[in-house]
Amino acid sequence: MPSLSNDYKRCKLFNMASAPNGRGPFFIRQLGTSPGNLSISNDPYLLRKDGVWVLNLRVFSLSEAEQHEFMYATTAEVMQMLDGLEGPPVIEDQVPDGVTRQELLSKAEVALSRMVTAMKNAKPFVMPS
Repeated sequence: MPSLSNDYKRCKLFNMASAPNGRGPFFIRQLGTSPGNLSISNDPYLLRKDGVWVLNLRVFSLSEAEQHEFMYATTAEVMQMLDGLEGPPVIEDQVPDGVTRQELLSKAEVALSRMVTAMKNAKPFVMPS
């Protein structure tokens, strides 16, 4: 499985489409494993505004305010973040102490429900070429 990297070509940009005109907010995701991890699964990681790749499941354990640290208002902000990534990736992939996987999955359901509601209320738009 590929290790996480700071190569923008390995990243995917997602548009939550809940901002005016359906442009943003955005989040950046990459599939991979931590360097040296012998796992056979590709896990999704999200890029936090401080340049740290965080295990997607870990993000669900954060408060709504902390989750906003993974949202970028504009594609210009996304490009600035990706252009600034250098060296080996900084990764947070440990689940929080004292939290069970079931608790994380429950928090994920709440977060996903919030996201689905935002997407239902969003107006579609065509991405510029």
